[in-house]
Order: sequence, then structure tokens, then C-alpha cells
Amino acid sequence: MLRSAALLIAALALAVPGIPPAARAAPLLLLPDAPGDREPVKMSAGHRCGVERWSIKTLTDPDAGIVSMRPANATVEQLGAIAVPETWNRDAPRQAAEARTYTVHATLVGAKLEGDSDYHLVLRGNTGATMIAEIPLASCAKGSRVEKQIAAVRAAFGKRFGTPARGWLKIGRMVNVTGVLFFDEPHGQTGVAPNAVELHPVLALN
Repeated sequence: MLRSAALLIAALALAVPGIPPAARAAPLLLLPDAPGDREPVKMSAGHRCGVERWSIKTLTDPDAGIVSMRPANATVEQLGAIAVPETWNRDAPRQAAEARTYTVHATLVGAKLEGDSDYHLVLRGNTGATMIAEIPLASCAKGSRVEKQIAAVRAAFGKRFGTPARGWLKIGRMVNVTGVLFFDEPHGQTGVAPNAVELHPVLALN
């Protein structure tokens, strides 16, 4: 309980607007089978689901209750400049920064279906900087406080843009994406931010 309260206080103290924009990024290549896009998986109720920090990604962790559902506006560049917490590692519990929700206005470059059943979205900011947003399969987020939102946004995505396959679905449309901040481990993912920050899970897209 004390840890959750400390996380909430630290999260609310974060100030995104003052973060300087990232440098202009190099052109993005959407490779059909980039090795960095391959994720470790486990079978759960007949579905291929993720493994690494999966409870954090799906808000099924013990600290999920302190995540704010009131999104702050931010750019791809601002989120990509947030410092990675010193306490972060691939087995770390939810970090204070991961108790915040953001809405990002950006170009949705494309999307693909990953091995862990996530929709992997690449967002591009005004400078060309990119970051990743992920829409899990709701069946891989059973018991999550946002399970219904995940199912709804995934269905809405398919209705608006089509269902992504293992190859890239190229989109190139301006969107507003709302999701929970998440620090991933950089491993060559397509569109990864300099700090490997993501919106994971995505809760709304319009």
C-alpha cells in the first residue's frame, strides 16, 4: 500500500511539457520480419501471449490500481525524452512513470500482428521521431482493470484500418492515441523510441 502511494505521488510529479524535443530521426523502414519485432511468448487459454513484464503491459500487476486514467497530452518527442528510471530492469515492478496515461497526436505509420498477439503500432512525431504503441489481445489480459477498453480499441482499430497480419499494414494517417506509459527493453523493435518508451496498453484511438 505504501509503495503504491509513493508511486502515485512520484507519477503526478512528472512534468512532460518541459521535456526538450528529440533530434530529427532517420527514415523508418518497415521490414516484414524484423528480428527485433519477435517477442517471447507463452500459451494461455489457447492464445499466444507475451512474457516480459506482461502484467505491467496489461495492467494485471499489483500496482495497476494506481495508474491514472486521466490522460495528459504529449508528443512522441516529449515521451521519447523521458529518462529511463534507474530502478528499471526487465523484471522490475511498475515504475512511477508507468502510472501515467498520455494522449499522443501523431502519424500512425503502420501496424503489424506480433507473435504475442499484440498489434504493434508505430507512431511518428513532427520531427520524424518514432515510438511504439501496442494493443494486446483482450484474452491475454484477463482480469485487467482495462480489459474492456483493450477489447473495444482493438475492435475499433480493425473496423477503421483493417486487421493487421504478420506483415506491415501501412496506414499513414494522423491519429490520437491514448495509452499507459511503459518502458520496454530495446532490442531492435521497429519504431522504438530512444528510451524504448511505449504506450502499452493502448486504451483509445481516434
